Amino acid sequence: MLARHRWRYGAVPLALALVWGAYGWLTSEDGRGPQATAPVFTDWNFSPYARGEPLPSVQHNADAARAADAARAHVQTVLERGSLRESELDGDWGRWVEGQLQPSRTLRQRFDYLLTSLGEADPAQLRHWIEQEVTAQKSAAAARQVLAVWDRYIALQQHRFRHAPNVADPSTWAAALAERSQVRQQLLGRDWAQAFYADEEAAFAQHIEQRQQGRIEADPSALLVASPHANTDQLHAQRVQQLGADAAERLRAEDQAWADWERRLEAARASLQKIAAAPELSAEQKREAQSRELASTFTGGELVRARALLGL
Repeated sequence: MLARHRWRYGAVPLALALVWGAYGWLTSEDGRGPQATAPVFTDWNFSPYARGEPLPSVQHNADAARAADAARAHVQTVLERGSLRESELDGDWGRWVEGQLQPSRTLRQRFDYLLTSLGEADPAQLRHWIEQEVTAQKSAAAARQVLAVWDRYIALQQHRFRHAPNVADPSTWAAALAERSQVRQQLLGRDWAQAFYADEEAAFAQHIEQRQQGRIEADPSALLVASPHANTDQLHAQRVQQLGADAAERLRAEDQAWADWERRLEAARASLQKIAAAPELSAEQKREAQSRELASTFTGGELVRARALLGL
């Protein structure tokens, strides 16, 4: 399913892709207000991605140390031998002033590069790898600051937005953009949200205005992505006319596979929520039951991605 995500991202109009972001399919809710330009990250009280529980101190917990080392080694193997092999790390570990991490877009570029390995590595493993790399290159204090931003960025990727943009319906774009801008500021803080997204949001707002004024024609690439409300027969006919029968058939098969994935993911989400609400189960029993539920629906890379999407 990761390949599907990459393909779809490249298919939508550039302005949409920039604003929605490469990882808009992750979901969660939490956040605080704007932060100062040089925020004190130790006051943010972050928890790691997996279950909102503090990471065990590796100095005092041998099992946690071994698990962290294994996670880091796994990510390193993915970077060297997986789908990202022979590529260079995008972005950097951010801009620093007197030991304080400053908001910069290049840190988001580094995070996005690492997140393209989802399906081969999970966010918790990536978190351990980031901690090791930044500690080695800078310091443990610097690593804590970078991880604070990573945790908020992951929370943003998990957020479930109410307004879904329809690529083929520009009237849906403004509300979706406004909601995303607001949530980004809530979860990242105003300065980090602006550093990560200001240019893209401004460009897309201009794109919306130009479309409303009739200065931009409809983008034919919208045919590549099926809207949830699209008439499938009509869409297929348009694809055949503009892209050819073979391409149209491949796109239809891709749409069906993607719809099946989303259906199974939503069914799993409902099942996990039902288990979480079961009063007769302890917290550990709920976690075990949720793991079994996912394993009964997903396998391999799909299971890794489903766990990440559903916050397990």
